[in-house]
Formats: sequence, structure tokens, C-alpha cells
Amino acid sequence: MRIEEDKLKSLYTGFARKLGADGREAATFATCLLRADIRGHTTQGMGLLPYLVELFDAGAMAFGRAPEIIRDNPASALVDGKRGMGQISGTFAMDLAIEKACACGIGFVSLRGGADYGMASNYAIQAMEQGLIGMSMSTGPVLVAPWGGRDAWFCTNPISLAVPAGSRDPIVIDMATSANSMGRTVLAARDGHKLSGRQLVDTQGNYTDDPTQVILNPMDRESPMAGALLPDGPKGFGMVLIVELLASLLSGERSWQDEHPSDGVNRQAFYGQTFIAIDIAKFQDPAEFAGSAERMVETLNSSRAANGFDRVRLHGGKAAEAMRDNLAHGIFVRDEEWQLAASAARKLGVELPAV
Repeated sequence: MRIEEDKLKSLYTGFARKLGADGREAATFATCLLRADIRGHTTQGMGLLPYLVELFDAGAMAFGRAPEIIRDNPASALVDGKRGMGQISGTFAMDLAIEKACACGIGFVSLRGGADYGMASNYAIQAMEQGLIGMSMSTGPVLVAPWGGRDAWFCTNPISLAVPAGSRDPIVIDMATSANSMGRTVLAARDGHKLSGRQLVDTQGNYTDDPTQVILNPMDRESPMAGALLPDGPKGFGMVLIVELLASLLSGERSWQDEHPSDGVNRQAFYGQTFIAIDIAKFQDPAEFAGSAERMVETLNSSRAANGFDRVRLHGGKAAEAMRDNLAHGIFVRDEEWQLAASAARKLGVELPAV
């Protein structure tokens, strides 16, 4: 189904206001979820909404908890998110990184006491829209086993990099560092699709391509699990560790003392996050950089495709195509995502738009 942009924005704003947000917080919250939907990542927009309400009800996050700067240096800072809404603390932290990058060339902000901030590229794009290079990464609920293991010790540890590319679509890398994201694994279980390769391990330590063997309730965005997601081989595990070290340990969010693996149901969440902004002008002329990035995109897009591919695509190209389509024809959301969000809205007394 397709929904008009202004109707989705009104819905998200209504949720935020019912949950205690002031006008500015509600606008930020709506912008973050809407950007995910527009770029075709509805698991981080419409599909995330009922889960965020659950976290709010459980006291895991709330509006009105202003982030606090704990340590402040010219090019870096440590922020305590106070377990406020992740979209609010994440936007605050990237704003701070942008300010520092404009002064020093780079801004590096580490955040502890965070919460689920949705789509990682929200914050990388936030910097890119100011003409900077943006980067963001996050830890969170324990879902992923180490390579060679069966017990979950890590989140999917998403990471994003956004780089302007002149007149071409920007390069926006946004990925879980596990072989697949939790959201897409849940969707595969809903649709009855198998997953190729070694993406899942059951409680007995056996690899499985059937997500329904691990995802116990496919209609739950953060379903209980019987097993764990896996990193994409040893190199993927290296990426998981990079995010864990830079986002969780560096911020002081997680100490790894007296740790226990997740049982798949009562899993802990450690939301440490990192926000990086780089001012291109401190390194070279921004126009020259944009020209180089533009030529790189054009060269790779026009290079010869391998058998089975129609063309070479760069990260962010598919999302840019989805954005153009959604803005022209209404934003596509899955029927069950709408039904789950509508159910949550009725419980809160949020007015539903006519669709």
C-alpha cells in the first residue's frame, strides 16, 4: 500500500506527542522515521514504530530526557543519552559532531546511555546534507553470535557512511555488520523465504537457512529467538568488533565484566553510539572532491556488469531510486506493517490518517 508523505508525518508526530514529546522532539522523531520510509527502509520507519512503543512502555526510553555532554574537547565529546529517545539523542550528537568538524576538520562524538535510534544513515545523511562526510554506528540488543560461535553476544551493530557525490546520487552505505539485519530476517520469516549461506545458527549450534527456526514470532519486529544471527564470515565479524569497540567500549556503555550470552528472549541491550563528521573543505576544495566522487560513481555505474547483473550499483543508489519513486507516487509500506502500526495507534489514541 502507499501513503502520502504528509499523512505519515502526521502519524509519527501524533505518536510522539502522545508519548510526551514537545513540538521539537516530535518533529525530529517524525523526520527520522519518515526518512527511513522514503528511502525504502520501512523496517526502520513504519515497521519500527510498534517496537519503539514497546520500549517506551517498558521504560527503556522516553522523550524529555535531554542528552548531557560529559566530556568536551575541540574535536571530540562524550555524551550521555540518558536513555532518551534514540532519534533525539542521535540528532543531538551528530549536530555536535558537525559543529566540531566545521571548527577542527573532524568531529567525533561518542554516546553512552543511548536507545534504539532507528536507521543509522539518518545521522550520516544529517552531516552530508551540510556538505560534510557523515558516519554513524550503534550497538544495541544482543542478537549476533561471534563467528564460530552459537551464543548471541553482540547486536547487529549497524554502521553508515554518507558521502556527497556532486550531481550524482550520494554514496550512502548503511548496513548491519551481521550477515543480515534483524528487520530483514524477520521479514524473511514472515514471507517464508530461505536465507542463503551461513546467516543463522540454532540453539544446537547448527547452521540453518530457515529463519522460522530462529525467529519465534515473525510478526514481532524484535521477536524472541531460538539461536542467533551470524556475522558474514570472519571479515564480517571484524566489522562487528569495530563497531563494538568504537561505539560501545569507547563510550563506556559496556564493560564486558560478568557478561553472559543472550538466551534469545530476555536479552540485554547496550546502546553505545558513535557519530563522526568530516569537513571536506579542511582537506581539499569541496568542488574538486565532488567532481572526483561524481566521476567515480559514473565510471563504476558504466563499467561492465557480471553475468546475472543488469548493471553495477553503488551503495545508496537503490535507496535514491526508492526515494524518487516514493515521493512521486506515495510512500510504499507493507500491509502488515501498517496494520501493526495502526493497532499501536489505536491503543494510544493516536488519530489514524485516511489511507
